[in-house]
Amino acid sequence: MSKISQCRALLLVAIVPAVLVAGCGASSSTQAMKGEASPATPTDTGSISPEETGMESPTSTAGAGKAQAAVQNFFNAMKSGNVDQIVGTFSNDAVVAWAGQPTAEGTAAIRKLFQDKAKSMAQATNTIDESKELGTEDAVVRATSKTADKNFRELFLLSQAGGEWKISQFMNNQSS
Repeated sequence: MSKISQCRALLLVAIVPAVLVAGCGASSSTQAMKGEASPATPTDTGSISPEETGMESPTSTAGAGKAQAAVQNFFNAMKSGNVDQIVGTFSNDAVVAWAGQPTAEGTAAIRKLFQDKAKSMAQATNTIDESKELGTEDAVVRATSKTADKNFRELFLLSQAGGEWKISQFMNNQSS
């Protein structure tokens, strides 16, 4: 397993369950969405040190601004409805888990998904809530989006390739 695959697997094991648990615990209160009801992550409990993983602490935000800018480019592309621009924000092997839709894997499936979704999300307001760099080549960005009648929570995993941040995994769900 490559170092990048190991980092992604660790990231998924540590971050995604915490986001899902926080989302499931959210009712009319927004505290769970802000992370206050989230369980401790492995680095909080001391079970895995950053030195053991070869990664920086998940709280590091030194280069997260560039990853955040990549997510903002995705939101701008959604607003413009430009599917080519949307697809260009993802890596070639990206995975998208959009609430209520089959998982889209790879460029062709992502293009098909966003041909349908871009129009409905063009009027959305988007807020980037948190951005963290995980080592030198991976980052996580958490965001929220609101349309006229729906609110979404979004989690972006990004990887840097050739000096450019690309979305490698994206998941959203509708908040209650």
